[in-house]
Amino acid sequence: MHADMSKRRTIVLIVSLLAVLVVLFLIKDPWSTLGKENRKVALRDMAAVDRIVLADAYDSTELVRINDKWLLFGEETCNQASVENLLIAASRLQISSILSTDSESGQAAESAEARRISWFKGDRLLLSFAFTAVSGLYQVSPPNSERAYYVTVSGYPDLKLEKVFSSASNHYREHLLIDLLPSEISRIKIELPPDQFFRFIQDSTGNIRLETDQASVLRPVDKTNDLAIRLLFSYFTSIRFEKRSGIAADSLSGSGPEGSPMATLHVSSFSGEDHILEIYPYYESPGGEAHLFQALVIYNQETEALFVNYIYLDVLMRGLSHYLRDK
Repeated sequence: MHADMSKRRTIVLIVSLLAVLVVLFLIKDPWSTLGKENRKVALRDMAAVDRIVLADAYDSTELVRINDKWLLFGEETCNQASVENLLIAASRLQISSILSTDSESGQAAESAEARRISWFKGDRLLLSFAFTAVSGLYQVSPPNSERAYYVTVSGYPDLKLEKVFSSASNHYREHLLIDLLPSEISRIKIELPPDQFFRFIQDSTGNIRLETDQASVLRPVDKTNDLAIRLLFSYFTSIRFEKRSGIAADSLSGSGPEGSPMATLHVSSFSGEDHILEIYPYYESPGGEAHLFQALVIYNQETEALFVNYIYLDVLMRGLSHYLRDK
């Protein structure tokens, strides 16, 4: 009798252990859950990639590796660090949650705002997915997949993937000066001759206030044009220079019409970046007309001025009235 009871207890214990193991297997099984799904979103062999294509509704960029050097559209030398950051981030992608593409969140990954990113080795596609930033989270959807995924980058919890995975060609150009998203900027100070000085300060929640010099004291301004201010904060992505001018910065601060800058801009980020642009007109010959398309910029008090196209600068040199709302 006692032997039968012991046998039954042993059987019950074995069955219980098997049940626990089955549950653990279903939860932890790497072949059916995140372990297997991660292969659909993470780049497995960075060294094999020799072409990357990024495209959305507004921009498209092709990066091509030739003789261990990355070129924009296979022709122009890239900022190698920008491409390396793109590759490293792709290799470290990890799924944080899985959702069906039938859901509203899943549909966002294939929306008009989605960015299609593809990595190739020759003509062979290594990895591809649609990428979307959704309410501060990052979502990817592989082609023809029934699932979409929220992802993070292992080891880089605060990395802004929408910036690293940029489809804008300027982001990858070698002569990049400033590449800040609106949400990364904490302060913009603008000085315009003869005596205009004002600044914009953004807090961690995205609220922006305008302050201007009134009787030598910076005071907040109430009636502001919020759209104009938001647009200003969006203009500091992918500001680049064309080439070094060979003109000493000291020579621009002397007497004459080019003695004072047309504008001085100081942009700061929450992460501690500081960018100072002193903008001067460029005269191809003494006494001639200022160049229509290029200006000279002293960047961060360097000793040599840079050529920068006005297309980047015009929108940054507007006066205070542009940011005020009509009463």
